[in-house]
Amino acid sequence: MALTIAQQIVDDITEGDLGPGTKLASEREMLERFAAGRGTLRESLRFLEMSGAIAVKAGPHGGPIVGDPGGADLARVLGLFLQLRRVPFRAIVDAREVLEPELAGLAAERITAGQAADIEDSIEGMRSFLDDERNFLAENDRFHAAVAAAAGNDLFALLIASMHTITDGVPLGMSYELPRRESVLRSHEEIYAAIRDRDAEGARWAMRKHMRRFTTRVSTDFPGAYDKQLRWRDLAP
Repeated sequence: MALTIAQQIVDDITEGDLGPGTKLASEREMLERFAAGRGTLRESLRFLEMSGAIAVKAGPHGGPIVGDPGGADLARVLGLFLQLRRVPFRAIVDAREVLEPELAGLAAERITAGQAADIEDSIEGMRSFLDDERNFLAENDRFHAAVAAAAGNDLFALLIASMHTITDGVPLGMSYELPRRESVLRSHEEIYAAIRDRDAEGARWAMRKHMRRFTTRVSTDFPGAYDKQLRWRDLAP
């Protein structure tokens, strides 16, 4: 019953084209509509909240609102299945090495002016936050998500965003010292230049080099990370 209610709420959001932040029906209204107990309804809402589909605002004028689920939310869901299947960190890195160069090539062929501006803005953000590892990594995530989005496939964009959340390595104890951050920035500038110039093969090669540098760095500086099994708790704080 709880799952059926959750599915209906999602149908309401998509069929009504409700954007993030839109207020949904109150708990009282939902109880009447679904003829369900309060415990069952709250279980449905908790599930949707954990998935990022909704947020629940507290207070007398609060209640469920439409969320804006993204890569981090998908990473949390993937984390559960990856841990249960005992998938190591290596598997996610391998998947990115296959997907990201091709997406960079597609981005070079399909990118719009607005998408190019988004990628360039993420690079400017990285440059501004070179001395701030946390914000630098946030801009790093935004760069890879923006490149995937420019490839024109929403599914790939979401997958890349989720995998990048996992493979930034922070949950596994990896760190990004200043020289490493500077190297990442240079790689991103090279990738963006090829995409901007609509050089698909150049974009693929630049992204492939970027991913190989990451692979080499992990295997050299964090030799145990590749075979370490991913844990749900690291991706769902």
